[in-house]
Parts: sequence; C-alpha cells; structure tokens
Amino acid sequence: MSIAEGMPVTVLNFADLRKTLNEKNDEPLNTLVEKVGTAYVVAVTREKCPGCEEQEPLFEKLESRMKKKYARQIEFFRVHAFFSQEQREEAKQCLTAFRTVAFPTYVIGIKDDVGTCRETYRSIEPPMKEIERNVDIAVELATRFESPKQ
Repeated sequence: MSIAEGMPVTVLNFADLRKTLNEKNDEPLNTLVEKVGTAYVVAVTREKCPGCEEQEPLFEKLESRMKKKYARQIEFFRVHAFFSQEQREEAKQCLTAFRTVAFPTYVIGIKDDVGTCRETYRSIEPPMKEIERNVDIAVELATRFESPKQ
C-alpha cells in the first residue's frame, strides 16, 4: 500500500489499497482498523471532486484538534481515488468497496474486544462538527473495549 506521510492525515491511494483488499479478500475498514482502543476516521475522496477539495483542509484541521485531544487513541486516513473523464473505473470501484454512493464519504470505525471491526459512523459530506461529535463517541466506545474484562 502506498502511504503518503509527513502530512497531518495519512493518505492512501485507493488503487494500492484495492490490491491489499484483493489479497486479503477483506473489506476496507477491516484493513484500516487495527488496534483495540483506537478510533479510526476515514475520509473517502476522489480527484477533481469539488466537495472533497473544499473539505480537505477542514478535515486536516479536525485531525489536528482531535490528535491534541486524544493523542494515540485516534487515527485519521484519507483514501483517495483518481479520476478522469476517460477513466472512471477506479472511482466506481472505490465507491463500491466503501459501500457508498458519493464523495466525500466519512467513516469511523473501532475494533471490539474480540477483534471485530465495528462501524460507528458514516456520512456523505457532513459538517466537521458532526464528525467531531462522532469522534468523541467513537473514542469513548473504543476505550471501553480496551479496558480489561471483569
């Protein structure tokens, strides 16, 4: 998988992620959500998407605020699909893989205490305040799973 680091949000190229998904025969969120006790926020975006371009800096600001608040309890990803008028297949495959109909779509997931990935939130082009509120909920839920069983 190609990961662009050095940026506030880890950016994954969907074409590379698709190869990993095919090898593992798995769902995208299952592949990204790794640790119990951590909430994973995923922006699914597309090249030349006006809504994606508008929300990208807002999403990066949200990531910065949430990292200060939750440190290692949260991870942010942007899965990005390339697009051209001639070649639309990658964008269609990305929508299908994430089971959505439009870009940008935001998904939050956590791993429960038995290792199952659970989706806690999904929305198309929501306000960042809504994502922030749902991040708070997801981190709280993730923390519950991290605690030892009584």
